[in-house]
Amino acid sequence: MANQRAAIGHSPLPLARNFLFAIGLAGMAVLCRAALQPIAPATGPYLLLFPAIVFAGMLWGTWPTTVAALAGWIATSAIILNQSLYSPGMSRAAQLNTVLFVPSCAAVIWATHKLRRSVASAERAEARLAEVFRQVPGAAAILEAPDGRLLLNSRRSGDILGHSPLGDMSVYGGLRPDGTRLPPEAYPIIRALRAGEVVGGEHIRYQRPDGRVVDLDVHAGPVRGANGQIVAAVGMAFDVTERMAAEKRLHQSEAEYRTVAERLRAAIDAGGFGVWEIDLATGYMRMDGTMAAMLGMKPEAVELEGMGMRPFIHPADYDSVSATMQAAVAAGGAYAEECRMLTAQGDVRWVISRGAVIKDMQKVIGVISDVTERRQREDALHAALEARDVLMREADHRIKNSLQLVASLLSIQVSKADDVAIKQALGDASARVQAIANAHLALERSPDLRMIEIDQMLADLCERVGTLNPAVEILFDGRSGLSLDAEKAIPLALIASEVLTNALRHAFAPGQPGQVSLATVQDESGLRVVIADAGRGLPTAARRGLGSSVIATLSRQIGARVSAESSPGTGTVVTTRLPFAPVEDAAASPRSPALATPA
Repeated sequence: MANQRAAIGHSPLPLARNFLFAIGLAGMAVLCRAALQPIAPATGPYLLLFPAIVFAGMLWGTWPTTVAALAGWIATSAIILNQSLYSPGMSRAAQLNTVLFVPSCAAVIWATHKLRRSVASAERAEARLAEVFRQVPGAAAILEAPDGRLLLNSRRSGDILGHSPLGDMSVYGGLRPDGTRLPPEAYPIIRALRAGEVVGGEHIRYQRPDGRVVDLDVHAGPVRGANGQIVAAVGMAFDVTERMAAEKRLHQSEAEYRTVAERLRAAIDAGGFGVWEIDLATGYMRMDGTMAAMLGMKPEAVELEGMGMRPFIHPADYDSVSATMQAAVAAGGAYAEECRMLTAQGDVRWVISRGAVIKDMQKVIGVISDVTERRQREDALHAALEARDVLMREADHRIKNSLQLVASLLSIQVSKADDVAIKQALGDASARVQAIANAHLALERSPDLRMIEIDQMLADLCERVGTLNPAVEILFDGRSGLSLDAEKAIPLALIASEVLTNALRHAFAPGQPGQVSLATVQDESGLRVVIADAGRGLPTAARRGLGSSVIATLSRQIGARVSAESSPGTGTVVTTRLPFAPVEDAAASPRSPALATPA
């Protein structure tokens, strides 16, 4: 209460001082009566007492008024009881009127006090309202009608507008869409003040004195009095520059997203992909119309719950599909599976499904495509390849048998021939035919009927030609680990056969024991086949025979280089080098040194 009195301009007085003040007023009234008795003998002292009481109540408030009124009642009662205090000329009616004057003055005092308290309360409410208005987080103002005088504005007005609020609207920086200034009558608060228009959320671009342009979200409305006339207008403007920039970026992102989504949808539709989605939290699976059509259903989106997808997965593939999906979910990575699906009509379709786990959304999203026709083509191709392999193996087998038959016939001719030169020529021919037959045997053993394992082919060759000279031991060391295409492997086998045959027949004297070695080595440049003997050396005449021509022709054919090192009594070393890189023009390569048996 003391705070309220202080707020409205009163000074609180202690209770004792109030009593002293009341007694003083009473004494003053008695002295006034004594002084006025000669002039106005009918004037009672209480007529001076109660105006003083009213004055005290207006100045000091509730407690002084109450105390003074109580003192007045006491004085009045004393006057009534003590006849000597009455004026001699007062009638009984005047005395009664005087007594009634006391509560009338008290009523005036209390009414005055209540009014003052109401006024103070209204002033405090107005102050609070003004403070709240000043705290509005925007540029807010109240203009008085009819001249538009500025009554109140918010503290944020200067921060937003770049200047203090002014009553003259012509200096404000509102802009039209074309960039020109808004006239005063176009501002929402002026329209509300003059026409009573209610404006909500109107966008205005505003140029501050520093040149910066901001976006404002403006609201305005009239304030009407009891008679309905406009007495003021309230306007608020909020700075939405950052919000509008964020919305613009958002709209651009949405537009880009829609473009990407449309392109993705077009690509998915063009590729014939269906889209599926699994909610890991609920177990529900959703598929689009394309996937539904793949499974023989209506081409519309379908949602399946729990194990609803299981009937569409081929029983033989279900465990694999389930394990792959569980592994993808556990790892939070990609999912890919090719399996068989069953349509609603019971048909089997091959599909390939790919997806990715999105942990934040607790979902797995992917696409599915029908690859039944591709699988059918692949199956047909595999069947054709298997049939071709069977035919090629059969052809190689028959070629090998035919070559072995030719070699056998040549061997028979050798045994029947009397001329030494003829016997040697027929023997060389039989060896060459047999070498080709062995190469076809190696080709028949290869898994793909194309690549031949070099070490195994040359090991078989050493075992076959060893019968030409039982006294000479053949040592084989195959460490290349290479497989060559048949187009290079068969000529290489013929070269090795020519060199081995020459060493077995001519490196040592008839019946002389010895050794011939064949080694394969792989290095950075390619394959090296080294055939060496410790015999009597290669005669010069042997370099111009038929075997030398055969070796030269075959080496050019496969891009190989053949070199020989030989001297009488120290033996011969023949090295065949086959590079890894393909030879573009084998026919243009230099001629290899000639190596052959004497003609």
